[in-house]
Amino acid sequence: MKPLYQIYLDFPLIVFLSSSFFSTIIFLKFLIPLFVKLKFLDKPNKRSNHILPVSLGGGLVLLPVIILASFFFGYNWSSYNILALLFLFLISIADDFKNIKAIYRLVTHFFCIIIYVHFSLLDSVALKQYFNQTYFVIFIYLFLVIGSTWFINAFNFMDGIDGITTIQIIFLTCSLIFFNFFLGLDYNILHYCILGSALGFLVYNWHPAKIFLGDSGSIPLGFLMLYILAEFYVRGYWLAVFILPMYYLLDTSITLFLRIWKREKFWQPHSQHFYQKAVRNGQSHQKVCFKIILLSIGLFIFSFLSILEKNNFIFLILSFVWCTFFLLNFSKQKTLIRK
Repeated sequence: MKPLYQIYLDFPLIVFLSSSFFSTIIFLKFLIPLFVKLKFLDKPNKRSNHILPVSLGGGLVLLPVIILASFFFGYNWSSYNILALLFLFLISIADDFKNIKAIYRLVTHFFCIIIYVHFSLLDSVALKQYFNQTYFVIFIYLFLVIGSTWFINAFNFMDGIDGITTIQIIFLTCSLIFFNFFLGLDYNILHYCILGSALGFLVYNWHPAKIFLGDSGSIPLGFLMLYILAEFYVRGYWLAVFILPMYYLLDTSITLFLRIWKREKFWQPHSQHFYQKAVRNGQSHQKVCFKIILLSIGLFIFSFLSILEKNNFIFLILSFVWCTFFLLNFSKQKTLIRK
C-alpha cells in the first residue's frame, strides 16, 4: 500500500484524462445542434422530470470516445467484451430512435452478458476449478448472468434526472483510481478514459441539461461500470465492490419490489424511483445531485474502510443504513415546486 501523500498524476495519466475530456467536449459542441436539427430529442411526458425537449445522443459520443481513446493508448480489450458492448450499443441506439419491446431488449442484454460471463468473467473468478461440482457451477453462473443483467439495467433506470448517472460514473471511476493507487496496483488506462469522457459530458449534462445519455449511453456505460468493478472484485476486495454502487442498486431494487407488491406493470416505464420522488416533491435537480454526491462520499469512506479492515462486514451494514437515510429523505412529501 502506498501512503496517501504520494498520490499524484504523472504525464501519461494526464494525457489519457485530458484527451478523453476535450474529445468529448468538442464532439458534443458540434453534435448537439445536429441532434436537435434531426429531432433526436427526449420529449417531455407525464413521467418526465424536465419541461422542454432535450437532445439525446450522449451515448453516441461517449462510448466511441472511451473505446477509441483507450484502444489508442494501449488498453488490451478482449474481442468478446467489445462484441458484448457493440450489441448493447446497437440495441440501445435502436431503442432511442424507435422504442423496442422490453422483451427484445432484455433478451439482447442477457445474450451480451452471457458472452461477457462465459468468455471473460469465468476465468477471472476461477470458476473452472469447480467444474466437477455441477450444481454449484450452475448456481454461480446463473447468479453472475442475472446479477450482471440487473446491474446494467439498474444503471439505465437511474438515469432520470440531469447529471445523476454522470456523477455516479465519475464517483465509481475516481474511487477505483484511488484504490488502485493506494494498494500499489497498476493504473488502468480505461479508468482515465471513462473519467475524462464523463467529466466532459457533465459540462453539458448538468442541470439544465443540454443533452441526455439515452439508452445508447446508460446501458453500455452500465456494462463498463460492471466491468471495471468486476476487475477490482477479483483482486479480493469484494465488499468494496458491493458498497460503491449500493445506492443505485438499492433504489432500483426497492422500487421494483414495491411495484411488484402493488401488482403494477413493473416492466413499463415509470417515475417512482426515490430520486424522482425527491424532484417531484420540490427538490431541484441540483439539490438531489448534491445529496447523491454527499451519499457517495459516505460510500467511498465505508468502502475504503472495508479495504483497510479486510472485508469487515460491518461496513456493508453501515453503508446500507447510510443509503436508507437518503432514501427516506428523498421520499419526504413537500410542496411541489417545479424548477
